[in-house]
Amino acid sequence: MGILKKQRALLNHLIDRSLKIGLKVGEYKFIWRYKKLWEKVNLSKKQMNLIQRNFKKYYGKFYSTKWHRFYQSYTGKFDKNYFPEILFSTKLEPLLNPRSISMALEDKNLLEPLYKSVRGLRIPKTLIGNSYGTFYTNIGSKRKNINYKEACNLISNTDYVVVKPTIGTHSGNGIMICKFVNGIDEFTKKSCKDILESYKVNFIVQEHIINCKELKALYGESLNTIRVITYILDNNLYYLPLALRLGCDGNKVDNIGAGGLFIGISPDGYLKPYAYAEIGTKYSHHPNSKVAFRDYFIPNIPKVLEMAYFCHLNTPQVKMVSWDFTIDDDLNVVLIETNMLGQSLGFPQMANGESAFGINTGRMLRLIRK
Repeated sequence: MGILKKQRALLNHLIDRSLKIGLKVGEYKFIWRYKKLWEKVNLSKKQMNLIQRNFKKYYGKFYSTKWHRFYQSYTGKFDKNYFPEILFSTKLEPLLNPRSISMALEDKNLLEPLYKSVRGLRIPKTLIGNSYGTFYTNIGSKRKNINYKEACNLISNTDYVVVKPTIGTHSGNGIMICKFVNGIDEFTKKSCKDILESYKVNFIVQEHIINCKELKALYGESLNTIRVITYILDNNLYYLPLALRLGCDGNKVDNIGAGGLFIGISPDGYLKPYAYAEIGTKYSHHPNSKVAFRDYFIPNIPKVLEMAYFCHLNTPQVKMVSWDFTIDDDLNVVLIETNMLGQSLGFPQMANGESAFGINTGRMLRLIRK
């Protein structure tokens, strides 16, 4: 038994090690892809010394100011405490969120069971789900196993529905919005059977959520979401600067990697003056709706923060969670999905021109040091 435990521990160590190397290579590729952005930011000697004092011992020989300059390139605001993505993804996130439990908890088929007990929170209704080949549907507060034919029949005549993978997804990949009439999707002209078969296993079909009028006025062709990142430190719960994600140019998703925009938003619901595209383009108005961003009000943001707080208390096994919330047409706070692995501190810092952890930066760095 002891030998098996040692072998398992060695295997897990090797997996973690290879993942860390892969993440490090990926982060270096990412930052060099955006060389044109960070290259144009010049730091004073004093600013470089402030960054070096904070971060050099955590980088080791790979110390660089590229990440600080990259974040600053969006808003033009210097902050010595910008938290470099490479330190977060390779060192801090693995400490906060153990891979084994995070992989299980962020399965989108678990969204309702994990968070439906949070009072005042709306979660999109699950029409059908598939978890490792097992189909189910929700009847009231209970789940019922169904077969393939029953699954197709349940959505063969629906209003708009959202179909998406439930494991290992990012940047809106694999999301489809469908409207089935007599088993045929009006948009792709594919049958319900063909669409479900294309996902194979581990996917979910949910009701389509309609944004509130304020979010819809900004951009009406996607579901626009508020990214809230919460973290637990010394038994206290904090949140990072908030960011709103918006679709753009006909896209049906709001993800930045799919051409969407991001913009900082205050805890009481007012937008910052400028939104940004991933490539650094800056907008004072939405390029499609022409709505001005400065001080534009989004309702119920304090309620969003409250819901994020109570949701995180339902899954304290992970110390950091990236939540995607929206406000629906009845002003309900809606939880769209959670992310616990492969999170990013980038766009909250880029959107707001302030560091992710603020006064807690030193404490988070000391976690890495330990």
